[in-house]
Amino acid sequence: MIDDNVFDFPKPSEMKARLLAISEMPKCEPLKPWYSGFPEWQHKMAVAPGTLSVCTGHPGNGKSTLMGQLWFNTAQAHDIGIVVATFETRPVPQYEKMLRQFHAGVPERDMTDLQIALADEFIEEHYRFVVHPRERPNITEIIECSAVGGKYRVLVIDPWNRLESQRNKNETETEYIAWCLSELRLFAVQNNVHVQIIAHPAKRDIRYRDEFPILEDISGSKHWDNLPDQGFCVHRPSFVDENGNRRWDAELHHLKSRFEELGYPCSFDMRLNPRTWCFETFTKPKKKPKRGSE
Repeated sequence: MIDDNVFDFPKPSEMKARLLAISEMPKCEPLKPWYSGFPEWQHKMAVAPGTLSVCTGHPGNGKSTLMGQLWFNTAQAHDIGIVVATFETRPVPQYEKMLRQFHAGVPERDMTDLQIALADEFIEEHYRFVVHPRERPNITEIIECSAVGGKYRVLVIDPWNRLESQRNKNETETEYIAWCLSELRLFAVQNNVHVQIIAHPAKRDIRYRDEFPILEDISGSKHWDNLPDQGFCVHRPSFVDENGNRRWDAELHHLKSRFEELGYPCSFDMRLNPRTWCFETFTKPKKKPKRGSE
């Protein structure tokens, strides 16, 4: 994901502020968003290298699956590699099953031997997983472990609360979160990669349990909203309908975008298709007006 000399940062004594004219500023490449595989998202929401994003949502609402499909589609469309640090969804068999289904477009139980072989070939070529003996690496270990080559352009940390803290005893939680997010954003910018953190929201008042969480609801700091370039939320209003049947719909909220190239705050209605086990966009049916209403 990074060059061999990426950790040759200036020494603290050499890191001094300077005053430059606009003509002296380093020329940065414009953001070049990746295609996500969902045409309905175009010009409204996109992801790009050189940025940091955060995705939140209540447990079990599908954020790992929907974001997993986003990065799978991106890997397929642009032939890039994905590094995944996942410590709730095991790489084998759960994450492997999810990726196989994205590739074949059918549930794993219905896949042929050929479909499994082709999916596994793609996964082997495009995915690497961070493995830790206690399943609790820290930020520094993840960054160092992710230095696997130029093909790998995305680092996904899922979930945040499973990481080992490097917080100093005299450091507040707010200060520590700011340091972590700043380090990861610097890593993304310097190496032209995308870093995404999936983080659970803090426990909410029961009055707001049915509403979708926002970045400020993530435990620890307002910096979860301030520092990332982009924010998402995956939310399922209900798991069953009024008849007790399983519901497959979800909402994807694009909460913030620091750059115009990445779109603007908006929402999409999504549905997990049980025949393909992949998410797709759909239009919710309009509620029929009550008899006698205008």
